[in-house]
Amino acid sequence: MNHRSRSRVVLAGVAAVALLLTAGCSSSSADSHAASIPAGLAVEGYGTASAATLKALARDTAAIDTVGISGVSLTAEGGGVAASSEEALAILKKAHADGKKAELLMNNIDQAKGDFSAEIATKMLSSEANREFVISGLAGEVEHGGYDGVQLDLEYLSAANSDDLVSFVSELRAALPAKATISMALMASTSPDAYAAAGYDLPSLTADVDRFVLLAYDEHGSGFSEAGPVGGLPWMKEAVAALTSLVPAKKVDLGVAGCGYTWKTSGSGGVVTPAQARSKAGTRASWVAAQGEWTAKLADGTVLWWSDGRSLTTRANYAKSIGLHGVALWQISTGDRITRAS
Repeated sequence: MNHRSRSRVVLAGVAAVALLLTAGCSSSSADSHAASIPAGLAVEGYGTASAATLKALARDTAAIDTVGISGVSLTAEGGGVAASSEEALAILKKAHADGKKAELLMNNIDQAKGDFSAEIATKMLSSEANREFVISGLAGEVEHGGYDGVQLDLEYLSAANSDDLVSFVSELRAALPAKATISMALMASTSPDAYAAAGYDLPSLTADVDRFVLLAYDEHGSGFSEAGPVGGLPWMKEAVAALTSLVPAKKVDLGVAGCGYTWKTSGSGGVVTPAQARSKAGTRASWVAAQGEWTAKLADGTVLWWSDGRSLTTRANYAKSIGLHGVALWQISTGDRITRAS
């Protein structure tokens, strides 16, 4: 399996480490790396069902409009979803107490393998009965759990899933309350045809999907590519242009990574938070304006690329300039602080 989205899974395990690394920093030091989001641009902050997300939400709540809670996965046979955990419901409660919306993220991660599974998604999408069971579970979370909507994060699909995905979204729309939102995460592609090949019939989906979140990261990553930007500006802009040729810009949120990767000269690299990357790089850190990211080469030959608060600011300003709906950060417990421009 292609592992381009491994940061989506791996970062869930490093959130607590990130908090430990930043716990001793002064507020002025932390704020020097904070993102600044322009007025009028929506912000979704993603988080896993964890105490680390609760702490980060308290830090960033003034800048966030919607909290995306990475809460439930499809079952291995594609016939259902587990109920929200107590941790997820605590984040939902905090978001609502702060006057924020909260979306429940549903994904097709194979829990046994720790990665997205096309097979599991296909088992759900291709079976009318399985779709019905999954939709019933999601509708119950919205109606009884109190979520304001659902975000579908189904990755590694193919053109063969296209019609079934349209049916699933249409059926979900009919089952949810009228005020509930449906958003969809999209793996980034740099041509309109590539979105179709990835299973996204975007013109048909647009009627029932309120927002599309473009996952504009994992252009490069340790374990699946040579060293390079996590989601560099030229590549990101190509993906945005391809997407907005198919759906209205006002329905698009630009997904931004709050993480980075390391590439070692021998052995495997891994995922790092911005705080970890800065600590490792020290004075070797260099801002690459053309890519909107940081990089460094350590004394032992290890190469780092990472996306931080400055990266998010750069992308937020770009999103505002071309009329996108907003930005979405994966994820708030590992990324730098988010603020609003004065």
